[in-house]
Amino acid sequence: MERNPNQMDLDQQHLEQFGYKQELQRTLKFFSNFGVAFTYLSPVVGFYSLFGFGLQTGGPAFFWGIPLVVLGQLMVVLIFSELAAKYPLAGALYQWARRLMGGGYGWFVGWFYGWALLITITAVDYGGAPYIASALGIGGTQSQLIVITLIMVVIQTLINMLGITRLSILINIGVAMEVLGTLGIGVILLFYSHQPMGIVDTTMGVQGHHSYWPVFLLALLFSGFIFYGFESAADVAEEVIDPRRRVPKAMIWALLVGGATTMFAVFAFLHATPNMALAMNAARTPNPVTYILSATVGVTFSKIFLWVVIVAFLSCGAAVEAAATRVFYSYARDQVIPFHRFLSYVSPKYHTPINALWVSAIIALLLSLSARFESILTSFAVVGIYLAFQMIMLGALIARSRGVKADKLFTLRGWAWPINIVALIYGIGMIINLARPTTPSAPWYIDYEVILATSVIIVAGFMVYYLSPAAHQARHLKKESVISAESGQSGGLL
Repeated sequence: MERNPNQMDLDQQHLEQFGYKQELQRTLKFFSNFGVAFTYLSPVVGFYSLFGFGLQTGGPAFFWGIPLVVLGQLMVVLIFSELAAKYPLAGALYQWARRLMGGGYGWFVGWFYGWALLITITAVDYGGAPYIASALGIGGTQSQLIVITLIMVVIQTLINMLGITRLSILINIGVAMEVLGTLGIGVILLFYSHQPMGIVDTTMGVQGHHSYWPVFLLALLFSGFIFYGFESAADVAEEVIDPRRRVPKAMIWALLVGGATTMFAVFAFLHATPNMALAMNAARTPNPVTYILSATVGVTFSKIFLWVVIVAFLSCGAAVEAAATRVFYSYARDQVIPFHRFLSYVSPKYHTPINALWVSAIIALLLSLSARFESILTSFAVVGIYLAFQMIMLGALIARSRGVKADKLFTLRGWAWPINIVALIYGIGMIINLARPTTPSAPWYIDYEVILATSVIIVAGFMVYYLSPAAHQARHLKKESVISAESGQSGGLL
């Protein structure tokens, strides 16, 4: 990969201003950095995992939740872009939070975010396991799916172990599969028109005689579960050439391209659905995607297309694992996690935080054994991500009130305050929507599973923070207290 020595020297000098030396390999340019974020966000993984939920919960009109969530997340990513330009550091959210609000606050942001990433690896791989089972022609029992999940984690770890440059090869292939899996199949399905163009305005009566709004809020989780992961472009910032310019653009483009391709794919599948009532019948059609593909392009093409989906799942899991590893590495480098010397080790051959990678993999492997509780795992993973996001939004507002300013390379200027406030309100609303009980007929521990799982992670975090001498050292990491001479124009952040 072509390098710019002068720019890389500047990047290294900027990193040293934060007290860190360049240990990771700085080789990624814009497209590869975009690829990390785009394959983690993964329209293919989100669409093929959740299309049935969205359609069978909210009817075809669930489509309109996509632009609503993308707009809300755009407010978030704009604030993240200011932070990414100011603090282009590995393990982004942890680093941003500790500089916004201090080490203790940052430690808890990293705790929620790190666990959400680890659980996401399992959720993604377990979600992809049925497609692999189908492609291989095996039954897909729960035990088989768990074994496939374990194998996927091992493969992703081996690829990550070889370094970010080799990982970017899989990531770039993953981007191609994402395009084929959304735009490619979408264009093909446009030739199999069975529903009118206005199908996206139809609810198919899922609300019964009541308001559609509560049903729409539940179906909104289709989009809420998909449109994050763009921040992973910042998690690998120390491996990006000129990250202060490239990382913000990579995050924004990952979200916008992901939103556009998902909207197109959802519309194409709805437009091509031969029998909408059958597709919405969960008992008769547990996987509407498979039904629509088989009924339109045929079984043979559908089986070939399975491998496009499988590669997308593999690249998505690998991108999530890379992000999780950088969070652990960033913790360890600051000496605020047990076994920090071991976890901060970087392989001189592959320039990868190899020990942090294998610890992440082992935890993901152990979580895979509990993959049968996929709904609980996935729900906490999403809530954990949103919780970490909103802690950053709150910290950014507080820092903004202290008069700290944005880097001149990316500043929202006078728009910073309203965007930050809207992003915080949106995120809190999404957390409530994700965590609220929705099945009163189920046992209470099922209805409150998200709240209970999140509470366990919170309690465990406090126990580790106060009982571990290393973690408790985070309180000595001070927040940014002065406006640097390099800060940009007023009205921005930090």
